[in-house]
Formats: sequence, structure tokens, C-alpha cells
Amino acid sequence: MENLQLLTSRDKTLNALQQIQLEGLKEIDRICRKYDIKYSLGGGTCLGQLRHNGFIPWDDDIDVDMTADNYDKFINIALKELDTNRFFLRCRKTDKNHLRSLSRLEIKFTTLESQDWDKKKISSGIFIDIFKLSYMPNNPFLRKIISSCLFYIRCAENYKMFHKVAKKAKHKLLVILMGKFIPKHLLFFIEDRLTSIKCKSHTNWLLDDAIINGNHGGFPSQGIDTYKDVLFEGITVMNKKEPMEFMKTLYGNNCMNWLPPVKRISHHKWFNLDFGVYKHKFDLPENYSEYLTLRYTNKKLEHMKNISLKMAQKVSQICNENNIKYYLLGIDSYIKGNNVDECGKLWYGPIKIAMPRKDYNKFAEISQKYLGKQYFYQSYKTDKEYKYSYARIRLNLTSIRESKTPKYIEEKYNNGFFIEIIPLENTSNDAKQRKKHIKKIKRLNHFILLKWKRNNIRFFVTHNVKYKIKLLLLLPFSTNYLIKKLEKQIQKYANIDTDYYVDGSGYQLNGLTIKKDIFGNGSILEYNGYDFSFPVNFKKYLASIDSLINTKKIYKDIKTLKYIKNHFSDSYFDEIEKINKNAIDIIQKKYPNCYLNYFDIPDYQLSILRYDEKENRYLSDEEIINSLN
Repeated sequence: MENLQLLTSRDKTLNALQQIQLEGLKEIDRICRKYDIKYSLGGGTCLGQLRHNGFIPWDDDIDVDMTADNYDKFINIALKELDTNRFFLRCRKTDKNHLRSLSRLEIKFTTLESQDWDKKKISSGIFIDIFKLSYMPNNPFLRKIISSCLFYIRCAENYKMFHKVAKKAKHKLLVILMGKFIPKHLLFFIEDRLTSIKCKSHTNWLLDDAIINGNHGGFPSQGIDTYKDVLFEGITVMNKKEPMEFMKTLYGNNCMNWLPPVKRISHHKWFNLDFGVYKHKFDLPENYSEYLTLRYTNKKLEHMKNISLKMAQKVSQICNENNIKYYLLGIDSYIKGNNVDECGKLWYGPIKIAMPRKDYNKFAEISQKYLGKQYFYQSYKTDKEYKYSYARIRLNLTSIRESKTPKYIEEKYNNGFFIEIIPLENTSNDAKQRKKHIKKIKRLNHFILLKWKRNNIRFFVTHNVKYKIKLLLLLPFSTNYLIKKLEKQIQKYANIDTDYYVDGSGYQLNGLTIKKDIFGNGSILEYNGYDFSFPVNFKKYLASIDSLINTKKIYKDIKTLKYIKNHFSDSYFDEIEKINKNAIDIIQKKYPNCYLNYFDIPDYQLSILRYDEKENRYLSDEEIINSLN
């Protein structure tokens, strides 16, 4: 759009990607016009043409639609006519491992891959998706039956390819069973039979054959099977003659309105990006791929740590003002205790703040009043979809993906970037009773996570026999019932004056048991530019958690780092670099992606997030914070 500017490196990289994708659209248009094949812009590309005369400003792909006869004709001709020096048509005819029903026109000598494709070691160039639209019976019952069957066939094929169930699939167990036990040639056969009974003549309904994203009822064909020339990013292409009903069916009646700024992000999760021979056409920094992919770098992780520290400082401020005890624990306390603060400049995972149960409860009562709009205090009492036995402080309008949490669960609750607030529970002074108490807390926490995260459907996915047995035994019990059982265990010593704390989360602090006098009232120490409360007796605290060295490599690395700092200071920072390099791979697996949106490094933000289309200007940080709900 003419009134939008390329202000950041991310803007410039996205624009370059869009310009390269246009090369593929031009090639499709060239072949179609030469051989009288009709096509139209599809999905968000069609909406972008209507609303923006080009790309939706935050979109990063191009979709093309063709009716079945045009699609089949195009595939057959393109295999001969395509400029193979520049393009590759990926379809079932050219790639036997391609299980998807749609085809892709890929631009050679480039790379654009999602995490799913990267995991499966499937290469892909920058591409245009080509969708096939088939005529469906006018009878709504027949249309529903055929389209629903096709949908689940597609979901099963997708599961075979990526071992993931489509979001829109209501019967997830059915998809898993089909994907696991029906061979692909049989899926293709069933698909062909279903396709053969669809209408070959024009009817009032069309179906996108890929339908992996839902819409079992199809689209009204009025106006979308006739075509006209339109301008898209300054080039002439074909589009549907009357696409509005198609857009409303796909995106709702308000599709011409801009999305709220926070939703102006791509739904793709790019992991590998390389413009190849095209990168010299654009004025881009050497590290341009970092701006559109989910790969972590030192710069990103340092920024994430700074945000975490600010969030922890906010908690510290609330605690100090309200006489609440707290202690910064986890990996950060181990770094501080070993006097290697420089190692803590990067984010290795969420900051963990522990509070004695009475202080934890007090903080829970007052937190949202003090946290303000920017943050959200999350517990199973404030968010019914969240079942952890400890709380999190979430940064609103951001998101972070945890690999061990299924997507369909994570999408139900606020999944913003977070720090953790962990309760320290009273436990028995008697060693045997203490061991028994800890064991019950750990086991109940484990059962809650199993029941919540793995669910009954996950029973068929896991290959772990122990998990299968546990899930079967837990079948009669609800997650809420297990939470109540855990609360009862926590209350067992709550009103007794004991000498020991136990980690109430059961595992976030490795289920530690520690004497209360080691914590005391806390000792205020400076850590990476902020003052936090740490255990009073650091020497005894570190000794009590030294067992972690045997289970977590990062703790062993930190202890080694302390020795190097004291004896070989010249190589100290080199060793930190090695630790950070190894840590990035672990973090990437544990937290596959993180979107910080407005809170990201300015050059990594899309300017469109700050653009107010009504006032035709970019909003400041202060205006964005004030507008938060």
C-alpha cells in the first residue's frame, strides 16, 4: 500500500519475500493466458486485492484458486511449459512423498520452510499455493457427507506427513487412527472415489479440495467461477468476478475491516529462509533471515531476558510494597550464587520466583490490581483452561509455544511470554513423613499434567507403556478432582510451624526440599542491573541443589564456568559463548517459537502492528500500552 512505509528490517525482509513470490504469480499468469486457463486469487491474496490492491500488509504467501477442469489442464501443461530454470511444480506427479492435495509452484534456488518441513527434512523453495475447486452437489446433505469425508482424508494425509492433527478436526482420535493404520495408497484410492462422485457440471457450490482448514459446506459458486483482470501490486492478474460472498464465507461479514493490530501477524511458522540469487536485488542486512524466522539468536535471547527481568522487577516491587516474601530461584539463583552473572544475560527459560504459601496467597489476591493492563496473573483460579499448580505472570499481546503442551490446549488460554510464581509449602520435620509428603505432591502434580496435557486422545499417540497404563487408571478422575486432592495434601502442614519448605509445583524447582533458615527473610542482591531477593545463606542453598548438576547440563556448565573465572579468566567469555551456543538448541526444542509483537526489538517488529488505518499514522509505545485491554 502506498501510504505504508518500510521502516524496519522486518518490513524490508517481508517486502522482499512478497516481491519474490510475485515472480511465481507472473509465471502462473503467463502459462494460463497462453493456454486459455482460468485462475483467480485465493484466500488472503484475494482479500488483499480487494482491500489493499495487493498483499495484506502482514501476509507472507500467495494463494491461487482454479476450478477442477482448469487445475487439471494447468498441471498437465505446466509440467511441459514451466520455465524449469527458475521454477519447480511440486505435486503428487513430481514428488511421490507429497501427500497434500494442493500443488505448489516453487521458486528454485530459494528456501522457505516451516518447522514441520524442517523436522521431516523436506526441502521447499519460496512458493505459491495452487488450490483446486471442485463443483459439489446442490443437495446440502450429500455435500456435507462428501466434503466431511474428504476433510478427514486430508487430515489423515496431513497426519501421515507431519504427525499433527489439524486444528479444525473435531474427531481427533479418528484422524490419528486413520493416519496410523490406513496406508497412503488406500487413502488416495478413497479420495479418488469421493472425488469422482463430485459434479463435473456447474452447480451452485464449490469446494476447496485441500479443506484441511475446515469449511465442510463449501462456497457459493456465484461469481467465483467467472473471472476478470485486476491489478495486484501493480501487475495485471485474474481474479474472481464477484468474490465478496466467497470472502464472507471464508472470513466473515466484516472481512473488509482491518484486523486489530495484535492479530496482524502471519499464521505461518517459518524456520528456514534463504532468498538465494534474489537477495542481491534488495537492500537487506546480512542476517535478513532472522527477521522472518523463529530461530533464536543471542540478540533475541538477550532481549527476552531483559523483558523477563523487567517482569520479575515488577513482581519484586509489588512484594516490597506489600511486605511479601519472595526469592529468585531456578537457574538465575545458581548463576548468581556462583558469581557468574555475565552468563545470565541470555534467556535460558522462564525466571522462577518462589514465595512461602501465605505470601503466595497474598500476592495472588492483590497482583492484578498492581500488575496493570500489561500483565496477566494466571492460575487455575483466574483461567479455567490452565491447570498448573503454580502461577504465571503473562505479558499480554505476546505468545510463546511450549513443545510439551499440545497446541489445541495451549490455544485455549493466555499463552503470553511468562515468568513463574511457585509456592513453597510447609512440610514435616520428620524425615520419613517429609519424604512421603513430597512423594504425594509430586505424584499428584504428575497425574494432573498427564490428565490435562495428554488427555484421553493422546493415549493412542504415546508409545510409552507406563503412560498408557497411567492414563487408563486416571480415566475415571477429572483434572479438577486431582487438583482438589493436591490442595488437600498442601493443606496438611499449612498451619503447622515446621522447619522445611517443599516445592509446591512438584517439579519446577526439581521438587526441592530445603530448610527455611536458608531462605530467611531474603538477601537483596544486584543481578544484571536489577535488585532481587535471594536466599540468605547462599552457600547452604547451592549445596542443597548441587544434585541438579547430575541431571541438568546447564548447572554443570555454570559450576565449571565459576572455576574458569577464578583460574583462567582469559577464556571466561569464550566459555560463556560455548554454553550459549549449546543452550540455543535446547531452547529451540523446548520453546519452538516466541512472538513478542510490540515488545520485540524495534527492528524485528512489523510496522503494521503500530499502524492506525483510520488516522493513517503509527502509534507510539505509550499509546499502545494505554490501548491494552
